[in-house]
Amino acid sequence: MSLNFYIESLIFFCSLLFILTNFLNIEDNNKINKFIYLSNILFISFVYLIYYNLIYLSSGSVLTTVTTLLLIIFFFTHFVISLISIEYVRLRLLFIPFFLILILFRHLTLLGSNESNNTIDLFKNDYLLVHIFSSLFSYSMLTISAASAICVIIKSKYLKKITYDNAILNLLPSIYESQTISIRFLYLTMFFLTLSLISGYIYHSLEFKNLDFFFNNKVILSLISLILIFFFFVVRYFKGLTALSSLKIILLSYLFINFAYFGIKIFE
Repeated sequence: MSLNFYIESLIFFCSLLFILTNFLNIEDNNKINKFIYLSNILFISFVYLIYYNLIYLSSGSVLTTVTTLLLIIFFFTHFVISLISIEYVRLRLLFIPFFLILILFRHLTLLGSNESNNTIDLFKNDYLLVHIFSSLFSYSMLTISAASAICVIIKSKYLKKITYDNAILNLLPSIYESQTISIRFLYLTMFFLTLSLISGYIYHSLEFKNLDFFFNNKVILSLISLILIFFFFVVRYFKGLTALSSLKIILLSYLFINFAYFGIKIFE
């Protein structure tokens, strides 16, 4: 059996374990459960880091390499924020669907990318390096913002009921905390997405001397996401937005980002 088989088996086991540890009771200040939860996130981060080094050295496909790098960034970010914010940890169950989406994209890139490219060339240009990492951070920040926005909707609906399940309400952070998390990470999304587009523009202008290559479907979808986020902040400042309207805009931006980073490449 090849090394890749063992790595894939370990990734599957860690992914399953990650999903299960999300159901541990951490809200009652259970330090052992929190330690298990955080340790699992850190462990799966290092497993993906090992896998990344494997495909990086074997000159795997660029899309698979970048997708794996995104998983590393997502889990390390998830670990650091979970370490310092208990309110963020209370969102953990809402991250499971987003985690499964990333896993799905990773497997689709493995099936849909048969070519082998020299991925080492990806990191030789500083502007391209900034472009890649800012793109991946913008995706991670938008994922966190989307999960927080969903939490606001769930808690709002439960609070409107005459009788409601206290377990659900106690499990998730307050509406105020969820909105705060969502808005803060949406600001970070806008920052990293803007940085990604600017660095990508500079890289293409210096490398290819032809901006027609820069304005592709990925860039157009990324621009639409950035415009939607900017529109969200402008309308929210002048008129205000309901929780449901905010969720729709954030999820729409998340959808465009997914198509921009993965959908177009996978289905090309």
